Amino acid sequence: MMNLLKADTVFKLLKNSILCFLMFSNTIFFSQNKSIESTYKADNLSTEISEKDLLKIANDYVTTKEYVKAELIISKNYSRFSESLNINWLYAHLLSINNNKKEAEVKFKKAISISPNNLNLEKDYARFLYEMGKIKQVYSILERIIDKDSKDVEFLLIQGYLNFWNGDVKNAKIKIDRIQEIYPGTEITKDLEAQINELTAANIRTNFEYQSDSQPLNYFANHLSVGQYISKYFNPKISISTYRFSPAKELASIVKLSNQIRFYKLKVNLSGGVYINLSDKSDWIGGINLIKEINKNVSVRLGYSKNEVLGTIVSTTFNLTRQEAFGELDYFNKWIIFHGGYNQQFYKDGNDIKLIGGWVVSQPINVRNFNFQAGYGYNFSDSKNILFVYDNSGTGVYNPYFTPKQQEIHSALFIANYNPTKKINLQAKINYGIQSTVRNPYSIQVAPNNFEIGGFYDEEFKYSEIEGTINYVFSNSFRVSAIYTYQETFFYKRNNINIGLNYKF
Repeated sequence: MMNLLKADTVFKLLKNSILCFLMFSNTIFFSQNKSIESTYKADNLSTEISEKDLLKIANDYVTTKEYVKAELIISKNYSRFSESLNINWLYAHLLSINNNKKEAEVKFKKAISISPNNLNLEKDYARFLYEMGKIKQVYSILERIIDKDSKDVEFLLIQGYLNFWNGDVKNAKIKIDRIQEIYPGTEITKDLEAQINELTAANIRTNFEYQSDSQPLNYFANHLSVGQYISKYFNPKISISTYRFSPAKELASIVKLSNQIRFYKLKVNLSGGVYINLSDKSDWIGGINLIKEINKNVSVRLGYSKNEVLGTIVSTTFNLTRQEAFGELDYFNKWIIFHGGYNQQFYKDGNDIKLIGGWVVSQPINVRNFNFQAGYGYNFSDSKNILFVYDNSGTGVYNPYFTPKQQEIHSALFIANYNPTKKINLQAKINYGIQSTVRNPYSIQVAPNNFEIGGFYDEEFKYSEIEGTINYVFSNSFRVSAIYTYQETFFYKRNNINIGLNYKF
């Protein structure tokens, strides 16, 4: 949500300028009759130091970028000057610079309580909150202190970004127009305008897919989607997919309409459509899921869906769907990225399958045009009923869908990205099973030419998934991607090739 890179450069420069102004204004005023030598002697006499001397010493440390020492001298003497506006204001800045954001916010609030009508202080506090990603609080402050006739370009631009991140493109454009009215031709809005154009451009995406697996089941598929972001309440997309299977020569089509609604830190995705298996009847598909941002590091996703099942040879010969209820958690910090989730699948035959899984990978480690991530993945799945049936000779097959029994996979993860040029991106993903086990059924003969599941035994199997991607950017409007995937599971081995074309108007 928050692509702050270019905007932050401007805001950090302004923040540092204000800090320097605050410091040096105090220096000029307080140091007229003070030598540096006598000031530093006062550094060690905290019980006798005056507020003027304290500000002077802290400022001298700041000019030499000794921010920890500046914070330390303020903290030693803070109890004596805890009701001083300048001390609290300066202390808040130093705490922020030294990455003690929580305590910095406390000191900002203390300074505001001392001088509640100080406009510059409130603006400075808004800058701090903006840098912290506390968007709702920043928005509330700016709504109060910045009116539609304001000429404060810095905060008009911040409001523009806040509106954009909240999906309010209309008001973001209003802020851009106001800035351009104040400073015609300025490029300060260039990045925000580019992001708005990127978001609101109508786009068409088509994919051509071929897959073969060891069942054997092969298919060709075409996927087409068209969509456009209109507003935070209306972001429609229509998707059409067609499948041609072999060796059974079956055909299937999927038509789905979806929309995303945005609220503050909440996205609601809605979809509905029809699944048509030409060998059987049609059925509805669709769902709803909610993505809630808890804070800038944590988000949760909850939802329900009903989708087609096309994983086995038998499943392609008639209309088979499943319903799913799921919950997911995403977390990141400067070191790692974590994803975990629970999924419960329900089928018309009364069977259900539960899946529990997650992964954790390092944040990207960059080396020139190359970056990589490494981590660990875990997956557990278990079906209430095992749908493994035998023919007259005792050969078994999963029918009509795969049903794992206590399947558990521990895997090592590796992701690498390489950008040889600005237009080309190469990506590789490896998910390699370190230990993979499952309860495998064995047969017993209950009558001549009649076999059933007699029980289960523990079996280890190989699991791996390798994916390679090439992305090529022809222009800002047209991109092409090619993806190859190899996967080996307990149930099958498969190869998948996907060619994607993405065009924005």
